[in-house]
Amino acid sequence: MKKLVTISLSLLFASVGFSQNAPINFETGGNGAGWTWTTFENGTNPTLEVVNNPNSSAPNTSSKVAKFTALQTGQPWAGCESLKGSDIGTFTLTASNAIVKIMVYKSVISDVGIKFATNSGASSGEIKVANTKINEWEELTFNFTPKIGEPSSTDINQIIIFPDFNLAGRTSNVIAYFDNITFSAGSLLPEPTVAATTPTKPATDVISLFSNAYTNVNVDTWRTSWSNATLTDVQIAGNDVKRYTAMDFVGIETTTNRLNVTNMDMFEFDVWTPNSTTLKFKLVDFGADGAFGGGDDKEHELSITPTLNSWNHIEVPLTNFTGLTTRANIAQIIFASQPTGTSVIYLDNVLFSKAAVLAEPTVAATTPTKPAADVISMFSNAYTNVPVDTWRTSWSAATLSEIQVAGNDVKKYTALDFVGIETTTNRLNITDMDSFEFDVWTPNSTTLKYKLVDFGADGAFGGGDDKEHELTLTPTLNAWNHVSVALSSFTGLTTKANIAQLVFASQPTGTSVVYLDNVLFSKRTGSGLTKVDAETIGVYPNPTNNVLNVSASNNIQSLTIYNAIGQAVYTTTADANQLTIDIAALPTGLYTVKATINGVDTFSKIIKE
Repeated sequence: MKKLVTISLSLLFASVGFSQNAPINFETGGNGAGWTWTTFENGTNPTLEVVNNPNSSAPNTSSKVAKFTALQTGQPWAGCESLKGSDIGTFTLTASNAIVKIMVYKSVISDVGIKFATNSGASSGEIKVANTKINEWEELTFNFTPKIGEPSSTDINQIIIFPDFNLAGRTSNVIAYFDNITFSAGSLLPEPTVAATTPTKPATDVISLFSNAYTNVNVDTWRTSWSNATLTDVQIAGNDVKRYTAMDFVGIETTTNRLNVTNMDMFEFDVWTPNSTTLKFKLVDFGADGAFGGGDDKEHELSITPTLNSWNHIEVPLTNFTGLTTRANIAQIIFASQPTGTSVIYLDNVLFSKAAVLAEPTVAATTPTKPAADVISMFSNAYTNVPVDTWRTSWSAATLSEIQVAGNDVKKYTALDFVGIETTTNRLNITDMDSFEFDVWTPNSTTLKYKLVDFGADGAFGGGDDKEHELTLTPTLNAWNHVSVALSSFTGLTTKANIAQLVFASQPTGTSVVYLDNVLFSKRTGSGLTKVDAETIGVYPNPTNNVLNVSASNNIQSLTIYNAIGQAVYTTTADANQLTIDIAALPTGLYTVKATINGVDTFSKIIKE
């Protein structure tokens, strides 16, 4: 019996020792009102008061609330804290209690901060959320889910509250009321299950700080002492990854082994995040003296909006870091994320690299042969070109070079995101034209969009009568692509008498290279299906305009019809000297017919109108 009593008492003590006293509502007989609260960093440190609710209407009808007077002479982080090991009890953050809510009533807009501490002094770090209303009750939500599993989140026995965390400073005393602190369940954040794509650039073209693909240079620390984040080294699908949780900002330093990246072109990293809405990254050069703040430091920060729950490969030209005018002594990389204090990011393949040497065209695009009377040419050595105001507007994101390829004039766009081409002074009337054509060569553009814009009769952009339409092409790389598209395909371009803009946009954004030639509008002649360029096979029109008759002296093994941008729209296998093909479903336009006859590919072109 004595042994049983001892066991019962042990269980009782364990239950009491690991309980959480909540909600904190400051009511008589509830939690908070009788606790031993201490104020700190608040001038004379007036005590926390429990007072009558200044506004007991919804959403907070409580009788009693806490009143904190943030003094003008106090620090921005002035606050109050419960007594360790007594008031709030002892608990561990789990999925069942990681969502913390508090009601606040303030006369100013400023951050409210909450953090927890353990008996050893370990702190979760504060999470800050700003109120959006003044002089009325508002419930704020703090998501501590990213802190689950951290050492500072185990055996918590103190809550610390910053009712007016105002780094801008106070112009007067601020009275902040708070009430109804609750703990509820939150969903665990997703985690990556696959590794980032392994980089493939040659090691001689890379300075790697962190990647399993290369030998990494020495890094002093992946989390400086002044960082506000928790770092854990993890593996994702067998690949080493840096995981930052409870993140505000983190500093990475190479002060002992400063990096000379003057011969590099790009800064790269892979990032995966379940909740970061804005990720900033800064490069800092300490200068020749090698000291922070020595007078010759240079730095620049960029920002991205990551795609959530998937790996983002970021590859940025170092020239985009315009403030980083020296690059021989890189000593810091700083990442900062929002939401502040709760962001989680996974980081891999952090490196500097040389830009890949891209292929260039060595032969010119095929010279167009349509009669000049049937063409309005903007740019081509084959015709007299109409005046064009600019081949790169001031609002473009691209670099334009005028070059020659095999003696032929070509427009070359590098670092291309989008480029505007304007004929506003001499707007083009293309109502009598049938097609828009151009030749494009690219080593890396995976998606090329092109848009025609008509400014309307008023000739002004945004004048109310503008019309436009955009189409998309997937170019064949490292070869000239001849694009010929029926103007009827630009369905949104319902007027065509005042064409003033042509806009090209490319992916990958900011690194695409595009060569452009033979930009023109053209007429088509004839009607129905027209024999244009018959070679071995014969292609003949049918009076119904919907049947294509193909004949050959030898057996036809296969036949494919391609549209103007090289997409197969019809294919068949056969073993006959003659085929009859119904093409009623094909839209109007220019097509190429490829037939394989006794193992030899032969071609003809047709026009359907």
